[in-house]
Amino acid sequence: SCSDMSNGGFICECQDGWEGIHCETMMNYCENVTCENGGICQGLFGDYNCECLSASYSGRHCEITTKTLVARKVISKSVGYIGLLCITGLVSFIIILDILKYGFHIDPIRAERKRMRQKKDQKRRRMPTVVVRFQYIDEATSSHSNVAETIV
Repeated sequence: SCSDMSNGGFICECQDGWEGIHCETMMNYCENVTCENGGICQGLFGDYNCECLSASYSGRHCEITTKTLVARKVISKSVGYIGLLCITGLVSFIIILDILKYGFHIDPIRAERKRMRQKKDQKRRRMPTVVVRFQYIDEATSSHSNVAETIV
C-alpha cells in the first residue's frame, strides 16, 4: 500500500517478499545464500531452497554428505595409499639391490644365476646330436628300397 507525502512524493510499504519503489520486485532470497557441493539456489516466495544436483548430498544448503559417498571417498584414498606404498617398496627394493651389487660388490642372486646356468648347460649336454644322412642307391645294384637311412 502506498501513501502520499506532504512534499508531493509518495512512499510504499511493501508486503513480505516484495521490494522496490512501487513494490514491483520480488525479493531475491538467494542473493546472500551459498549452496554447497554444486547445489543451485531457487528463490521461493518469502524463502529459498537449495536444489542438490546429486543424490549424494542433502540438507538445507546441500551440506550433508551421504554415508555411501563418505565410504567411497575413504576407500579410494586407502587404495591410493596402498598403491603408493607398493610402488615405494618396489623402488626401494630395487635401489637396495643396486647398492649391494655396485656399491659393495655383493650380488644377492649370484648363486641362483649360477645354478640356472648349470641347469641350462646340463640340458644342452643331455640332448644328443642326431644327423640323418640319406644315401641314394642305384636301382641296378640293389633290388631293395631306393633310399637307405644312416644315423650317425
